[in-house]
Amino acid sequence: MKKFLFVFTLAALAQSGQATVLTSIPGPDAQPPGESGMIMPMVMLNEGTKTLSLMFDPYTPPLLAPLTYYSPGDSFAPGAVWYSLLNPAPGGAGALFSNRFGFSSMSVTLPSDRALAIRLASVSSGLMEFWNYVDGDTFFDEVFTGAGDQVLWDGVMWHNYFTLPSSAAPGTYTASFEVFVANATFTSGTGHADYTAAALAATRDMSYNTVTIDYTWQAIPEPSTYLLLISAGASLLFIKLRRVKQRNS
Repeated sequence: MKKFLFVFTLAALAQSGQATVLTSIPGPDAQPPGESGMIMPMVMLNEGTKTLSLMFDPYTPPLLAPLTYYSPGDSFAPGAVWYSLLNPAPGGAGALFSNRFGFSSMSVTLPSDRALAIRLASVSSGLMEFWNYVDGDTFFDEVFTGAGDQVLWDGVMWHNYFTLPSSAAPGTYTASFEVFVANATFTSGTGHADYTAAALAATRDMSYNTVTIDYTWQAIPEPSTYLLLISAGASLLFIKLRRVKQRNS
């Protein structure tokens, strides 16, 4: 037990000694093995019949997890606009987050006075928040502030961030989005999403149908995840040291 505690302490110290101040949020390809990669629905349009369709392969629900899971021991730069929400305590709220889900489209060509739109249809918890993040810029703006809220979308691959408070209960969380054609023109300036007043008020063009995208996540709380990571690292070190001792003897 003493030997294990000693290795546990070494693991924690090693982790803190490798801390990095991050200037961007870990993306879908910068997450731990088994939890990396994009999960993308593909929205398509048959302009002849004005029919939207969706291609979305089955997936394993990604994790909503804190920075201590994605980059153990690291922190965000204090000047980052997402610092107070995502940075681990002290200094931030240590919110759980994920951006493996996104929106993408193919073969969608609309008249100049029409644009794709995404509306939050439902969400399983009022604690969940949605953010437009543009890497390299200062955009970290809340979007979809409640069911019925919408943005216009330029159709280019868009990975917004989904967050939960660090105090949220572990378990399954869901959200459903409707993609439709709006009687509006997309205005650039905030990346691939437009959430100006005109975008929020845009109405659906009823000559086109809508498609629904359902997302599911598994949330893991910050304290248990952090301890689990340290414990796993300590266990590996303990096994390695034991093997070295056995070889020497």
